[in-house]
Amino acid sequence: MEREDDGAVFPPRQPKSMRDKYDESTILSSKMSIFEKHFAISDAQTYALPEPESMFVEAPWQLERLQRIKEKLNDVKSRLNDFSIGKWQQHTCRMNASSDIVYEVKCKVQAELVTQAWCKFYEIACNFSLVPLNEIRRELGDKGFSSVHLCEAPGAFVAALNHWLKTNAPDVRWNWLATTLNPYCEGNSYDRMVADDRFIRHTLKHWCFGDDNTGDIMSVRNLDALVERSKSLDGGGPVLLVTADGSVDCTGMPGEQESTVAQLHLCEAVACMRLLQKGGNFLLKLFTLFEHQSVCLMYLLSCAFRQVSVTKPVSSKGGNSEMYVVCMDFKGRDYLAAYLPVLERYYDNVPPANAMFRLRDIPDDFLQRIEQCSQFFKFHQCRVITDNIRTFFRKSPLDFLSMMFKHMITAKYLKDCRLDKIDPADNIVGRELIEKSNNHFINKKLHDDDSYNDRCKNQDLEPRERLLLIWCNVREIEWPTEKSYVWHLQASPEDVEIQTGKMFDKVRSSRFCDSRVLQILINIDNVMQAMHTTVCFPPAEVTSEQIDPSHEIINFQFVQNYDSHRTIAEIYDRLEKLQSEQTLIFVGYSLLTQLNIGLLYLLGNFFKKIIVEVHDKEGYRLKLESYRRNEKVLNHFREILTASCNARQKNMAVWSIIPVTVLYEYDQFPVMMLLNHLMIKLYARHAIDTIGQ
Repeated sequence: MEREDDGAVFPPRQPKSMRDKYDESTILSSKMSIFEKHFAISDAQTYALPEPESMFVEAPWQLERLQRIKEKLNDVKSRLNDFSIGKWQQHTCRMNASSDIVYEVKCKVQAELVTQAWCKFYEIACNFSLVPLNEIRRELGDKGFSSVHLCEAPGAFVAALNHWLKTNAPDVRWNWLATTLNPYCEGNSYDRMVADDRFIRHTLKHWCFGDDNTGDIMSVRNLDALVERSKSLDGGGPVLLVTADGSVDCTGMPGEQESTVAQLHLCEAVACMRLLQKGGNFLLKLFTLFEHQSVCLMYLLSCAFRQVSVTKPVSSKGGNSEMYVVCMDFKGRDYLAAYLPVLERYYDNVPPANAMFRLRDIPDDFLQRIEQCSQFFKFHQCRVITDNIRTFFRKSPLDFLSMMFKHMITAKYLKDCRLDKIDPADNIVGRELIEKSNNHFINKKLHDDDSYNDRCKNQDLEPRERLLLIWCNVREIEWPTEKSYVWHLQASPEDVEIQTGKMFDKVRSSRFCDSRVLQILINIDNVMQAMHTTVCFPPAEVTSEQIDPSHEIINFQFVQNYDSHRTIAEIYDRLEKLQSEQTLIFVGYSLLTQLNIGLLYLLGNFFKKIIVEVHDKEGYRLKLESYRRNEKVLNHFREILTASCNARQKNMAVWSIIPVTVLYEYDQFPVMMLLNHLMIKLYARHAIDTIGQ
């Protein structure tokens, strides 16, 4: 065997003539090795934590050998900088030897919410004793167990665990709780969260979004709320499994993915130690192990659990850095009693300035295992990337041998995982109901045709050039074809369901707008912010054109900083003062938020009809015709205003007043999306014209 200069062992390099003569069995053996990407970090070794006082006192440190592995990996990854993201993803999906697994599981097993995440979890559950059945049956009997799932959207780990239990342990009682960035919080941005709520909307009672309702697991107050909620799970026993599948969008810094997500991973691990019972297991997604944050975290886990392994499932794309840490047999919170307060001191969103542990406090043999693990996964990842680069410009379809490999790998996956159908009644929601749910909100990205280098160059453009580049994505936006729409009375609800959450001043996501279109609005605002300027929209000079002077008008700014309390107060004040049969005009009223849609839903009970008038310069006006006082609904408005006043004192705000699931069924839902698209397209054009003057 030949050694590279860093000491890792690789297969010997053969002369090209010999490599050309590899027989099919050799290639097959190489391909099937993707089932063997496992590495044991600790197994029966006894590692000890240093004194709590020694934590977070030493400046950040680096290990030279790990940095050399990182440099070699980044050298290979940097060869992708000029590739179109969209075309590269299409190619890697085509080349991915395990790309048929999700499709086959969907067809043959017909489980609910089958995604790549579903397949990864199921595979790990089969390869490791992830569900501690012995512990459950020995200690709990009929009491059952609970699991908690961090950063879980859209819910595939939960669905996969349910399927695994129904297949492998149908007698075990189980309940679950999950948290994730709240897809209904319009202050959460698309680049931080998974917006797909097809499963969440049907299982909301199992989701905890924390003290401020954002679902941000990096807030210690949200963690406290999650821990309290986990203590009162109906029909479930102690928490014996925690999973954490979180990540952060790192497309802007692909070479520093590990550092970018380090604080999230620390928070996930601390959350696990607050939630998990002694003897339980933990599954954590990581990426690479080159920096002090990851090395220290792995040492913390190796001390807190009796067995720690790293695995890359065959159903995970081979060219990315994703891997999963499987932690077995938790030693319990008593073991960590002196350490948890120290860890929680560094919990929130601001990363600690120092390393968790001093380098001298981590044993040399552990550091060697981390180095070997890093080398092992780097080798496999680089091999896949290099092979994908080599075949990128090949126009021919996959050859017969490659198709045969895909078939064999999929067949082996199904066999090894012993996958089978379960009774549809045993599903949590049901495959058909999930697939029937509208799917507007699965994250979609702009600039799929751009490369990493293209994006870097675009950041250096002048503001007007950046706006013109944004306009290229605006021109194809679909908007209303009609000049007016008539919306009629909605039945008044018996009660409003007021939801409050953390105050936000910018709409960063919306259930009523295509995610790519909203990103255009956000990108324009970013340019404006960089220029230290603002552009009013609708323009002030057109807002009073052709409006009957007898009508009452409320002027809003579609692009203004979002102020829910002002909107509630201004509408309520005007309702109290309106005369019978009078008409109220909304100019620039945003239809991006649940609250604004909900207020409009209620307003339909005060007016004979609502007419939406489309205008070329300002987008649309809402004409609320023929006011008639409605005391019942006015009381709802008073309740909403009071709730908003109380929320403001806690730096919170009213988020919604009608459940989003009800708004999904609103007849005008599709038109509202088109109206938002219209406003954003006109705003983009107006911003370009204004800045160009």
